[in-house]
Amino acid sequence: MKFSILAFSVLFLFTVLPVNATFTWENNVTVGYDKVQWVYTETYTEGNTLIYKDYIDVSLGNQDGFISAWEILKTDVKARSTLQSSILGQMDVIVNNSSESVVLAGVSSSMSPELLGPVMQGEVITNLYTTNYHLENPFLGSGTNSISFIGEESTPLVINMPKGASLNSTEGIDNLSISNGEGVSKILGSFGPTGKATVHFHLDGVEDIVTSVPELAEMNVSGEFSVLNNENDHNFSLAERLLPALGMCNTESA
Repeated sequence: MKFSILAFSVLFLFTVLPVNATFTWENNVTVGYDKVQWVYTETYTEGNTLIYKDYIDVSLGNQDGFISAWEILKTDVKARSTLQSSILGQMDVIVNNSSESVVLAGVSSSMSPELLGPVMQGEVITNLYTTNYHLENPFLGSGTNSISFIGEESTPLVINMPKGASLNSTEGIDNLSISNGEGVSKILGSFGPTGKATVHFHLDGVEDIVTSVPELAEMNVSGEFSVLNNENDHNFSLAERLLPALGMCNTESA
């Protein structure tokens, strides 16, 4: 089974789109010495836009063929709740082979303004989801470290490493390329077949937090958190992790 992480709208595609239907899903991760920020960008175009909006209208709205502000708000709340619950159930950031020191600090989203309007109005829709994590002791420090991300197979991935990090090797990243500038390494590629991307690196010294990482949003994160250190704990597909919780369909239909 592949490693996976959610976006609420990915769920729509599992439940209503044909197997060969596609949409754009991008991951941009910034690693700091004591925090991580992961920004997901998803884009719907053409027929996928209409299917996505129709799902919102039918399942979360009043089925009037029009997406209103309250329906967008309801979609936003549902998306953040589902993403938060998914991460609390299966942490998607692993530091030095353990998630024990990783704490989900906040989940936010920015829904596309193009959602507002008639369902049959097929504009490009771009939603942003942002997750912030604190790295508690033992956090990234001087010496050799590794950090892994559990993502969606074959989706584009950018990893911005902290200043002073010397890359040793990577695993699970296809179409890999690395750029360096002002002492900061940027890793570009896509999640491989396993859905798990790992970066092995060395820090010469711990400096102040990378300036490109905004302050973490304060958010009360509730729910039971399970520390997952065993690789077998991550062997759950996206559908198996999310569909039962949302009550949208059973996993066999995904």
